[in-house]
Amino acid sequence: MGQSDDNIDRRQAMQFAAAGILGLGAGGWSTSAQSNERYAEIEAVLRQTEAIWNSQQFHRLKEVWDEDDSEPWYVPEEVETPFFSWPEIEKYWNPGRKVLEAFRWQFSNLRIKVLADDLTLALFDHFYEIKVAIGPPMPATAGFDRCLTLFRKKPEGWRHILYAQCPLGPDTYVRTLRQKIVRPDFADFSKSLNDGGK
Repeated sequence: MGQSDDNIDRRQAMQFAAAGILGLGAGGWSTSAQSNERYAEIEAVLRQTEAIWNSQQFHRLKEVWDEDDSEPWYVPEEVETPFFSWPEIEKYWNPGRKVLEAFRWQFSNLRIKVLADDLTLALFDHFYEIKVAIGPPMPATAGFDRCLTLFRKKPEGWRHILYAQCPLGPDTYVRTLRQKIVRPDFADFSKSLNDGGK
């Protein structure tokens, strides 16, 4: 993929992203005011992404992507081989039959790294709830992971060019899951035991 006058090419984007993750050369990338404004802009795109997922109109997700990008990268955790083309991604979003009875997508703990005027790296926690419509009836399930995304600034606003789910390793995931299911009142219960049951 070549470089245009207006946009950083994908190789440069990944170099910027790697530098951002490693904290290299971060001093001159942005001012605090730029970061605050950029944060709000990226958060707004993720709110739109969340609204589309939760509408169950998954085919509309392309609205928050750079449709001019000839090589979009999409890395869902449940698929072994990532997607690098629109036909693959669009088939994933709209497989032609009802696969999901219900799906809810949420995000939190957003962090951003301003890489360039038209490029932003974002990291956030992702939580989902899902009920599958195919196969024998099964109860709803849920899961969580982290997402790493790259956004490019377009005339119409910020748009995804890369979306990658980054699951925790099995041991870490199970430990974190066990921590999440502790009831909120356990800390008070534990404290009361240490206070002699008073």
